[in-house]
Amino acid sequence: MSEPFIISEPGAYPGISADDYHGREICDAPSISSSGLKLITKKTPLHYWWQSAMNPNRPLQKQSRALNLGSALHDLILLGSDIGKAFHILPADFNPRATAAQAEQIAARDYAIKKGKRVLSKADFDTLQAMAESVMKHELAMALVTAGTPEMTLAAKDPITGVWMRARPDVLPDTMEIIPDVKTAADASLDVYERAATRFGYFQSAAHYLDVIEQLYGEEKRRFVLITIEKEPPYCVVIDHLDDADIDYARLRNRAALNKFAEALKTGVWPGYTPADKPIRPLQMTNYERALINQAIDRGELSFA
Repeated sequence: MSEPFIISEPGAYPGISADDYHGREICDAPSISSSGLKLITKKTPLHYWWQSAMNPNRPLQKQSRALNLGSALHDLILLGSDIGKAFHILPADFNPRATAAQAEQIAARDYAIKKGKRVLSKADFDTLQAMAESVMKHELAMALVTAGTPEMTLAAKDPITGVWMRARPDVLPDTMEIIPDVKTAADASLDVYERAATRFGYFQSAAHYLDVIEQLYGEEKRRFVLITIEKEPPYCVVIDHLDDADIDYARLRNRAALNKFAEALKTGVWPGYTPADKPIRPLQMTNYERALINQAIDRGELSFA
């Protein structure tokens, strides 16, 4: 058995599988991706360490319907691959409780999971096909996802801390002018999707991808766009250009997370919500709740007397 490939020089590397990228350390020193930076931002370095390859007791990633659908859609749109190679499609009448009547189908599912395949229901597979067809009918979306190399692994050194940063853009464009990222959404209407994109950290991801690309290919004016497909009929496709100023704001969060990551690597201390020198934190009522109480005081409904 050959040794797993390890990145030791900054660059773009084809052929690294998604399982390898997400499942092990691919660089010769601990590296961090966009999802890691977002986890440190939302939670703590300790939460990041617990889910990282540095943790010998790292929990196995559980299969989820949303994750499986997203991965399968990427394969269909970006790679044009036979989905059966990475996914096991259940029969339309599959019932896991029918252990006697469907013993063969249950055994086939369990064997597929053992072999590392993800499981999709027949209904989900049909939905994926419809979503992919919707993208294929969208001329600009197809132009963007076919204008470069899909699933290329990028690795660069942060110029300030020296730690490894890694990224896996959906498509690495030949011209490097527009960086596309494929997403799914229950509702892609503008007001709803702006909140979702903010909550899920899409601006932080964009900043990270652009910064890694800049380290490898030089500073240029590049745009980052989301190609989003709704998960319900009519499977509407929309392309959004992420605001450049908001990406710059997100860079501030990435910088803070990178600094925390580098400090934790240096000291071996992965702090949680409170530092060792301040183990007790103050907890206050939200401003909104205070405002409600003050309004009730003004109306005479509440009183300190």
